[in-house]
Amino acid sequence: MTTTTIKKQIHEAIDIVESEPILKAIHMILNAELQHKKKAMKPFTIEEFYARNNQSQKEIKQGRLIEHKSIKMKYGAK
Repeated sequence: MTTTTIKKQIHEAIDIVESEPILKAIHMILNAELQHKKKAMKPFTIEEFYARNNQSQKEIKQGRLIEHKSIKMKYGAK
């Protein structure tokens, strides 16, 4: 089943459901995911950027690198 199909079915189900507790539960689940996404997408401050960049440079000098093909294999990129 595709993501689009699942979303469509969820929309249809939500339109049919009349139970307030079920709708509140769905809302709570979706709201938690939205909050997580918002936190993940928060931009770095300039200080956070420089700290992360410095850490990355140290790891590169230490040879702590990950091969591109390993990432492709892990995440299924084609």
